Amino acid sequence: MDFIPGLPDDVARQCLIRVSYEKFSTIAAVCRVWKSEVEDPDFFRQRKTAGYTRPVFAMAQARVVRIGVLRVTAVPGFDGLPMFCQLVGVESELVVVGGWDPDTWEISSSVFIYNFVSATWRRGADMPGARRSFFGCAASGLERVVYVAGGHDGEKNALKSALVYDVAKDEWAPLPDMARERDECKGVFHRGKFHVIGGYCTEMQGRLERSAEAFDFANWEWDKAEEDFLEGSTCPRTCVDGGDMGMYMCHAGEVVALQDSRWQTVDKLPAEIRHTAYMSTWEGKLLVIGCRSFGEAHVAYMLDLKSRRGRKLVAPEEFCGHVQSGCCLEI
Repeated sequence: MDFIPGLPDDVARQCLIRVSYEKFSTIAAVCRVWKSEVEDPDFFRQRKTAGYTRPVFAMAQARVVRIGVLRVTAVPGFDGLPMFCQLVGVESELVVVGGWDPDTWEISSSVFIYNFVSATWRRGADMPGARRSFFGCAASGLERVVYVAGGHDGEKNALKSALVYDVAKDEWAPLPDMARERDECKGVFHRGKFHVIGGYCTEMQGRLERSAEAFDFANWEWDKAEEDFLEGSTCPRTCVDGGDMGMYMCHAGEVVALQDSRWQTVDKLPAEIRHTAYMSTWEGKLLVIGCRSFGEAHVAYMLDLKSRRGRKLVAPEEFCGHVQSGCCLEI
């Protein structure tokens, strides 16, 4: 069966890779040939090579997942999605890891994967070991894997264990333990290493550390902890990978960048953003979502990292609620 009757297959494929992501489930329902094509990982690689992918932000807001213009159905078994869950993008799929049951407040080890082609969720293998929350989490841009480290168990004991999840194989495997416990840490995949930033040990309970550790995959071990990675005892949750441009975070009303082992000011945030809920980078740009004070509507700000010019973004009212977590996908 031809992809499109009357057209050579290579021309028909060029037509399909131009379809916008929100229509994937529609074209997959047309026929088996089209479904097989859009489910093939090479389909998304061809879209990216040809320049037809675009960054799409997935945000968890008040038990709802919004992905670009889409409002995604609830995670199976939950009225929405787990509280304090982590969202990571792995190629064309969204992975939801852990969190709390919003009704019982019990820690969940669940994993759910949203597929853009079928527009459906599937259940992944649960995180093994002690149930953990407030852990660091990041995905590799080169492989379909998710990394988890630190957090705390059900007894509020900080953890130093780490795990890796293969999305394609639906398998978890342990990583070597970190040098120290890190509750409420931030995970960032940066320059080929999994960085776990900040956090605190059980005895410190909320007194954030300045140190960070990075996992070296070539030697399968953690690098020596960098004691003064952060300039102060600050929450690391806004730390993001900026690719070749370094690492960025928000601190004291400013966007700062790690340059020459020092955090330097890049730009001041608008007065409407004093509490940052979410931050991400893509293609030389940085997006910050936050509010002036807790309970107020969230606003968005985009900064061009090359020109250092920023502007506020106007978002529809339904996108202005509290952002629990988020991630950026290229689809």
